[in-house]
Amino acid sequence: MRRIFLLARNDLLLTLRDRAAFFWLLLTPLAMMWFFGQVSFGGGKAAKIALTVVDRDGAALAEALADEMSGDRVRLTVLRGAEAAPDTPPGAARWVVLPEGFTEGALAGRVQRLRLLTSGDASQDDSRAAEAVVLRAIVRTLARAAELRQGGSEVTAEALAALRARPPLVTLDVSSAGAGSVVPRGAAQSVPGILTFTVMMMTLIYGAVFLTIEKREGMLRRQLSLPLSRRALFAGKVAGRLLLAALQIAILLLAGRFLFHLHLGRSLPGLLGLMGSYAFAVAGLATFLGALVRNPEQASAVGWLGSMVMAAMGGCWWPSEIMPEWLRAAAHVFPTAWAMDGFHALISFGRSGRAVLGPCAALLLFGIVFSLWGAKRLDASVGS
Repeated sequence: MRRIFLLARNDLLLTLRDRAAFFWLLLTPLAMMWFFGQVSFGGGKAAKIALTVVDRDGAALAEALADEMSGDRVRLTVLRGAEAAPDTPPGAARWVVLPEGFTEGALAGRVQRLRLLTSGDASQDDSRAAEAVVLRAIVRTLARAAELRQGGSEVTAEALAALRARPPLVTLDVSSAGAGSVVPRGAAQSVPGILTFTVMMMTLIYGAVFLTIEKREGMLRRQLSLPLSRRALFAGKVAGRLLLAALQIAILLLAGRFLFHLHLGRSLPGLLGLMGSYAFAVAGLATFLGALVRNPEQASAVGWLGSMVMAAMGGCWWPSEIMPEWLRAAAHVFPTAWAMDGFHALISFGRSGRAVLGPCAALLLFGIVFSLWGAKRLDASVGS
């Protein structure tokens, strides 16, 4: 077992000594995770709605109404005094004007008409969302004013702020349930997708290239002259590629957690099992490819093209939920589809570790089949 580990460590060190390895194994995947997380399928977080409040009243009810329009989904700008004078606020995409006498008129029971105005290039979807924000703020603010009046209290900015700060009487808890049919977006898609793709590509290319070099230069034959069985030699080659894949997976998942603030699910054992299973599957494929092709150029070309095809079919570039059902099923001839199923089950849908038992079993089967197949091809290439 120790000799197998030494062989695996030697192969890993050979890869890490390559000057380009740091760029391709780490920097490129991180850049791709960020890029695809921003531009694909709406990004990781919903964009904020730009809304400007032109407060020409400045009294209690107007101040409370403007404050109520703020929120996590709103990028609010409030203009008062001289800034509120222009009819069209400079640079505003959409704005609502609170006229002079708004507070006095509303508390006196007179109808106050507010209009949400938009610039010509403003997003219509965001403007409709802003209408909902303004309407919700009106209802909440008037309800608090009515509560104060009914209790015999004066409607002041401080009183309205105190009512707004109290704990809500009704809370709504929203969580995912069922089969999880929501399409993953942003970092929830880009982190596992780019991880699955780049681990496949880099392990195939580096693992197969070094193995073809060892075959061509007779290093495998010399290693067999050591007190080492053929079985141990082949196991060491698979283990070396497994270490490379596992190291890259671990680093990229940690980057996803701490750089992209992606929650990695609630099952650490399930995540570790999935990581190990995928690393083994990729290691088996890399060993088989290195045993199959004749030179590093072939290994690099086949590894690059094969990983591209498996990434596209497996849902690494885009969520598999947008693909036709028959294509989603057919994609499971590749390990990338099983890996993405497992990552989304844990990360996107918050399922337990039991949800990845199927993907782990399929990935282990890939690893076993291609490791044995690769060992047989290597055995034939080094001769008796």
